[in-house]
Amino acid sequence: MLKNSITFLGTGGGRVVVFRQIRHSGGMWLNLDGVNILIDPGPGSLIRIFERGFDTKDIDIIVASHRHLDHCADLNSVIESASESTKKPKDLLVAPKDVVEGEDPILLKYLKKAIKEYIPVEENKEIPYKNIKILSRMKHIHEGAQTYGLEFHSKDKKIVYVPCGRFYEGMLQGYSEGADLMIFNTTFPRKVEGYYHLSIDDVELMIKKYRPKLSVITHFSIPMLKADPEKLAVKMSRKTGVKVISAFDGMRLQF
Repeated sequence: MLKNSITFLGTGGGRVVVFRQIRHSGGMWLNLDGVNILIDPGPGSLIRIFERGFDTKDIDIIVASHRHLDHCADLNSVIESASESTKKPKDLLVAPKDVVEGEDPILLKYLKKAIKEYIPVEENKEIPYKNIKILSRMKHIHEGAQTYGLEFHSKDKKIVYVPCGRFYEGMLQGYSEGADLMIFNTTFPRKVEGYYHLSIDDVELMIKKYRPKLSVITHFSIPMLKADPEKLAVKMSRKTGVKVISAFDGMRLQF
């Protein structure tokens, strides 16, 4: 297992791509200074984890950015597997309150004992864990789900994850500048009214503002796939002056 690396267990976004599995939707496996973090275990995450050579038993932290199924449909399956049916609880679950609590939570009640600690995500909150910390940033505007920007910091590395949400000016403030890696859920090639997702134009604005060392676009809809995300990433690199990569299923990066 590569230290300080991220593997994209899926890169699909939107109802058609995810629920027809045109691209996978397993989330991301992040190793940050030796800590294993599973981010957004969407449909098929359990399968993709083993398919890519990982083991759920090695997970230290599970993070769900929000409650929509393309980001957490496999949350229960992964926790069941990782905890060996609750016999060996995992250390930490980080997620907004509506993933775990309320009238219609995603996490099943019996699996709460499979997690040693649950910490709800709130705006501008710092969550320490061993030699790293998770930081929740601004609240995103995303219909039907509490959603927050997230960062993952070690002593020497900063990873920024910009999940789903409609762009607004406040997103140009609050994330760390100069991160080692900045990941954007870039669902559309251009703005689409009535949808709470980022477009290429939105992401370019943020890249120009935050100037990460490397940017990755992922979470692609049908229109995005038709527009060819690899070609779009090349154009984005030219326009922003920052290298932009289009993620593909199974892609692994070391930072």
